[in-house]
Amino acid sequence: MKKTINILIAAVLIFTLSSCEKFLDIDPQGAENSGNFFNTKENGTRAIIGLYDMLQLDEGAGPDGQWMGHHHDFFMGDIRSDDSEKGSNDGDYAAMWEMLEFTMTPQIGFSSDYWIHGYWGVSRANYALDNLPTVAWDPALRDRLIGEASFIRAYFYWYLVRMYGGVPLFTTSAKPSEFGNVQRASLNECYTLIAQDLQKAIEFLPERSAMSVSETGRATKGAAKALLARIYMYQIGTDIENTVTWQDVYDLTNSVIISGEYRLVSNYARLWEIENENSEESVFEIQFGVGASDQAPGSIGTNCYNFQGNRKDDSGWGFNNPTPDLFDAYNITVTNDPRQSCVFYGEKYNNGILYGSVRKYERSEQGSDWLNRKAALPEKPTLSKASDRNIIVIRYADVLLMHAEAAYHTGNIGEAHDKVNQVRARARNSTYAMGYAEGKMDYSAAPASVNLPDINSSGEQLLQDIWKERRLELAMESLRFYDLVRTGRYFDVMDMEKNQRRAEGQTYGLGDKAYKQFPNLKANGIAKSITGPNGNKVPLFPIPQTEVQAWGLEQNPGY
Repeated sequence: MKKTINILIAAVLIFTLSSCEKFLDIDPQGAENSGNFFNTKENGTRAIIGLYDMLQLDEGAGPDGQWMGHHHDFFMGDIRSDDSEKGSNDGDYAAMWEMLEFTMTPQIGFSSDYWIHGYWGVSRANYALDNLPTVAWDPALRDRLIGEASFIRAYFYWYLVRMYGGVPLFTTSAKPSEFGNVQRASLNECYTLIAQDLQKAIEFLPERSAMSVSETGRATKGAAKALLARIYMYQIGTDIENTVTWQDVYDLTNSVIISGEYRLVSNYARLWEIENENSEESVFEIQFGVGASDQAPGSIGTNCYNFQGNRKDDSGWGFNNPTPDLFDAYNITVTNDPRQSCVFYGEKYNNGILYGSVRKYERSEQGSDWLNRKAALPEKPTLSKASDRNIIVIRYADVLLMHAEAAYHTGNIGEAHDKVNQVRARARNSTYAMGYAEGKMDYSAAPASVNLPDINSSGEQLLQDIWKERRLELAMESLRFYDLVRTGRYFDVMDMEKNQRRAEGQTYGLGDKAYKQFPNLKANGIAKSITGPNGNKVPLFPIPQTEVQAWGLEQNPGY
């Protein structure tokens, strides 16, 4: 981290020069330095665009030319859950097996990549927040830019906290005198700073409707409220010093709902196609574009879809494959749920049809019998590691389901029913995925009948139903792991899916390849967890050994 923080003091001057057909399309002008960069409002805006560039960064050379490997944020919440398999062939990226069974060490590569990427984002945000309060130009624009920098600093601290627990906190650009002298903050102190940043963002950011088309994708008041609600939900289940309540979550999500700024896309299937980017359901999504490079700093595309594509037809590397357990969740819960077609594709589903044609598959190059339909592309990008399709981080359906859960906990049962049933009603009236029917690239295929009745349960069963609906609605969107952890179900659910069911052979006889068992996952993971409220065990990544040594940091349990 010493290197990470140091090199980022001037990072904004290097990375703000990306070009993109969306809001990143700002041309560089002249030669500036860190002393005078914020003298104009144009440069102040460029500095903030540089923060969004950090969200976009998959992998590549950093400001000092050193390589940062991929942090895999787009599927870590799936692969570490009962929804997904590692994927690809068994020998490809074997370190992921170590992650899944909690046998990883502080030297594991992507643990360092998360740390580096997170602090790059924090440091760049700090640079902007150091300089914006004293500028002499347009106060209204200044405040909005402060709101955006605060939003992104909160985003990156949340990104770090959910992986490592409490981390060293920096609220200004790091000084040489601080190197090696800043210790880890407590988990609660980290959450407190994150909340303060997002509350400032809520105060300063505009609503979505107040933004111009050219600004689409930048943070809004609604995005800040929704992100804070998501973080509060996780804090309630993981922070033993927590004072946040479900009423706080309820108030935030209710504010987003009554703002009228967002609504559900009428057809669930349309959400997963590039034609519907930044839709009326999108609360916050990371923007990508077509560039001339597939690696940072020149890349403005993402490797997300290449990681998860079909190896057999050369559309990707085959990672992050849905499990039989997730497949069963749709079939056991409902008949003909159209959402299932947006999560699964493969030889054993719908005759192997994807985007209107039958594809070839190789089971030995997959971790399960299916691939992730939400990450499928109709055509392979010119640069395979640089797709221009956006990644949705928060959408309105999630806000409705967060509100339903908060309504349950605050005794507003009718409201909980209403919000979860809005999501189910949309599912009932959706088509199958685009190109579900052979020879067609449209949304004409739909189930003849859907058995997806409204939820009218009460008590503990209602909470279980809301959780189940979150799984079906948000499957393969990198949220499942965090839902299981915050609700205290993680280790029992994982032991059942990754160990007991596989040992018993239930459902897992499908295909010609056995599903890997993880008999030690639960014991290993608990040993590498901190204790949250109600004895909830919260598993953490190891802090990179180089950072432990350079800063004298206390390592996480079990490493």
